[in-house]
Amino acid sequence: MTGIDDILIDRLGGAVAELAGAGLMIAGAWALGRIAGWAGVARDDRVRAYLEAALDRAVDRALGHAPAGELVPAATAYLRETVPQALKTLSIAPETLDRMVEARLAARNAAPEPQKPVAQP
Repeated sequence: MTGIDDILIDRLGGAVAELAGAGLMIAGAWALGRIAGWAGVARDDRVRAYLEAALDRAVDRALGHAPAGELVPAATAYLRETVPQALKTLSIAPETLDRMVEARLAARNAAPEPQKPVAQP
């Protein structure tokens, strides 16, 4: 090999190594982004499940303690008081929270009353 060939191989080898290194960095960043995304989704799913349980408790409490015209405000006040971080994490606006409570109340009202067993003579 001549001196020019050695110089070309050295330069091309360095360029290929730099490109490979950049490629590995991009792949690593992509993989870390995916892992962080999965972790965020799992965390959001846990927060959502926590909020769903709190929503059931809020509706139960409102139905048991609040006057008929005050069910939604009573339930939303309970939620804002007991799970403020979940509401913040999921970015739930006050109007959205009202609609969530209204939907849960409507579902409760639409559900048939459980039948009491009748004693057989």
